[in-house]
Amino acid sequence: MNTKMIKVILNGDKEILVEQETKVIDVIKKVGIDVQKENILAVKVNNKERSIMYHLIEDCTCDFITYYTREGERIYSRSLKFIFLMALHRLNVKLHFKFLNKTGRDYFAFVQEGEVTTKLVKEIKDEMEKIISENIRIMKEKGSDRRIANFLENKEQIKNIVDLNLNENYTVYYADDFYTYLYGSVVMYTGAIKGFDLRKYKNGVILMLPERDNIEEVKYDIETNRMFELSDKFSEVCKVTSVESVNDLNKKVVDDNIDSVIRRAELYHTNEFFEITRRIVRSGTIKIVMLAGPSSSGKTTSAQRLADTLMVKKKNAIVISMDNYFKDKGNIPIGKDGKEDYECFENLEIDLFKKQILDLLKGKKVILPTFNFKLQKKEYITEPIKLQSNDILIIEGIHALNPKASEFIPKDKIFKLYVAPMVSIRFDAYTMLSSNDLRLLRRFVRDNSTRGVSVEKTMELWEKICLGDEENIFPYVDNADYIFNTSLIYELAALKPIVEKLLLKIDSKSIYYSEARRLLNMLRNFIGIETDLIPSTSILREFIGGGCYLR
Repeated sequence: MNTKMIKVILNGDKEILVEQETKVIDVIKKVGIDVQKENILAVKVNNKERSIMYHLIEDCTCDFITYYTREGERIYSRSLKFIFLMALHRLNVKLHFKFLNKTGRDYFAFVQEGEVTTKLVKEIKDEMEKIISENIRIMKEKGSDRRIANFLENKEQIKNIVDLNLNENYTVYYADDFYTYLYGSVVMYTGAIKGFDLRKYKNGVILMLPERDNIEEVKYDIETNRMFELSDKFSEVCKVTSVESVNDLNKKVVDDNIDSVIRRAELYHTNEFFEITRRIVRSGTIKIVMLAGPSSSGKTTSAQRLADTLMVKKKNAIVISMDNYFKDKGNIPIGKDGKEDYECFENLEIDLFKKQILDLLKGKKVILPTFNFKLQKKEYITEPIKLQSNDILIIEGIHALNPKASEFIPKDKIFKLYVAPMVSIRFDAYTMLSSNDLRLLRRFVRDNSTRGVSVEKTMELWEKICLGDEENIFPYVDNADYIFNTSLIYELAALKPIVEKLLLKIDSKSIYYSEARRLLNMLRNFIGIETDLIPSTSILREFIGGGCYLR
């Protein structure tokens, strides 16, 4: 019987014939590539993410997923969690660590009961390094929710497996005698992990990823403390809505109680706006609110809702976008990639901005610029404004927290506000929904409805947008006087029906097909809801439309 041969194009430049059912790792070895040396964590087979142990069955392209890609970073961080949990198991640590979402390049895992000591953290880190050095094969077991739950229970391992009700099968990962459930894929050998750090922080640990451009190098400083310190506050909405997991949310939908979740989540936001307003008004001297946040965080609606709330306190708010101070075409700085960099701080006419803000504070009349994005230049077409005694400027922009944007403003006259979705809903005991994924889904919907931009075009721009956020926004979060969580616990259920239609348009030959499949698989865990119950003032309306504020 003749063995069928298939053609594999490996990483875009090597073509090889192999027998059908050959594993990817064996194909890679055939061409003399060392998987661990090249930091290959997984592969894309015909644009579908697969393990390096996957059996090839047809002619295909096979592209490497390394740590230096977004997909690879997700696999790496999830695998690092697996090794951390395995180390706890080996050391017989009974503390239950609760992971928060990633902040910068760090994960914070804390315990609510028990004590985390410096000695314990060192023991865990040493054990993790030992597990990595042993290069243990990580296996997986697939089965129904009932079978997997029993499988875990029989092995006396993690019993907090999520029951989403929507998936017929779950995947459990195991190595030696350690078994656990994690949402998403992991590496096949523990030796694929090259760099990491584990440090004690408060009553928990900071699990740190390597630098994005060097898998073996970990920076010294913890990214930010404020986000970790506010973790309890961000989870308050879970208590208010009685929703902590995707399963909880789905049950609310099935039991026809989603309207109460929406009401409470929106009331929580309203209360936050009133708290911010209270702090501003109580000072008695604040004239300027600098409002910053990453892309698709809801800055536009937040600025307008804050203006309305200030009005209730008899303060007249004037909203100014820092985008109106962009440099005209021809003066835009060139980035490292050789292209015009619209988002860098140097693209602001900072001298003009400084002069106009100081003139306003001095009581002078000022004609503010309006940036014409179509013509790529500033225009002066509005009526002049002059600050009155009860007026407050809300200045919104990605650079609003950068010290260079406000160092000339007296400290007693400025309030700094950071807005971003810090997601609190969980897939399982160790995995929260990604805030970056939520922002991306929001952007899909808004780009498509307001600009006619395809999902693929948004994906093409997203990598640069995220890098811009990391460079221009995240380093300045700790400068904020107040951090406002713009996520809504129910919004993935509302976004699901809209986003699924957009993602399903992506062809299997597209380079973004694998990412579309990942997001579709994530959305399939949610039961979709209608948007008619969402109030017109909701931040979510900035993305799905139908709101009372400008988008």
